[in-house]
Amino acid sequence: MSNPLNTLIGKLFTDPVEQVGIALPSATLVAVFFNYREQIHPALQRLPDPFAASTAGALIFMLLTLAISLIVKRLSHDILNTTYDYLYRNRKRQKTDSWYRRAQNLALTTNDPLLSQYHEALDRLRDNDNPVVAKVEALQLQSKLARSLTLILAIFTVVLFIEKLLLLGWVCGGVSGLMLSSFCKERWAASEMVYQALYETYYRQERRHPIWTSPMMSINKPRTQPREPETVD
Repeated sequence: MSNPLNTLIGKLFTDPVEQVGIALPSATLVAVFFNYREQIHPALQRLPDPFAASTAGALIFMLLTLAISLIVKRLSHDILNTTYDYLYRNRKRQKTDSWYRRAQNLALTTNDPLLSQYHEALDRLRDNDNPVVAKVEALQLQSKLARSLTLILAIFTVVLFIEKLLLLGWVCGGVSGLMLSSFCKERWAASEMVYQALYETYYRQERRHPIWTSPMMSINKPRTQPREPETVD
C-alpha cells in the first residue's frame, strides 16, 4: 500500500524543476508567515516556532509548505499558463517567423490533440540525448520560479493595498509584473529552443538519409517510365 504523503508529494513535485520553482517560493512564504505571525494576529503567537528546534513547529511548517505549494501550483497553472498561452505565445507565433512554425511546416510536431506538441518534441530530444535538453530544463526552472514569484507577489500586492500601504503595494505590483514578463519570455525561449533543435536534428538526419528514404517524412518519389529496349535491325 502506497504512502499517501509520498503520493501527494509526487503529484505536487513531478520533477526537480518544480521542486525548486514551486516548493522554494512556498517555503519562503511560510517562513515569512511564521516571522510575522504576531503582527498578523496576536493569537498566532501561540503556534510552535519551527525555527526553535520544535518538532510540532517543523511538522506545521512542512504541512503549510505543502498546502501553499498545492495552491501556488494550481493557481499558477490555471491562471498564468492560460495567460501565457493566449496573450503571449499565440501572438508571438502569428507575428514572427518562429521555429515552431518551421517545425510545423515540415510536420515534425504531433497532430494528436490530446498530446502536448512541446512535451512530445522535448521527449524526442531526450531519446536522442540531445545536449540542448539541459539548457531547456534550466530555462524551465527559471520560468517556473518566475511564475511562482508572480503569483506570490501579486498576493502580497493585494494585502498591501488592503492595508493601505499604497507605495509598497505599487512597488510589489511592479515587481510582480516584471516576474510575469520574465516568465513569458523564458517559457517562449525554452519552447523555441526545443523546436529549433528538432528542426536541426531533422536536417542532420536528412544529410545522412536522402529525403526519399527519410523515416521522418513520407514523400512519394516520382516514378520514371521504363525505357523500351532498343532493337537492332
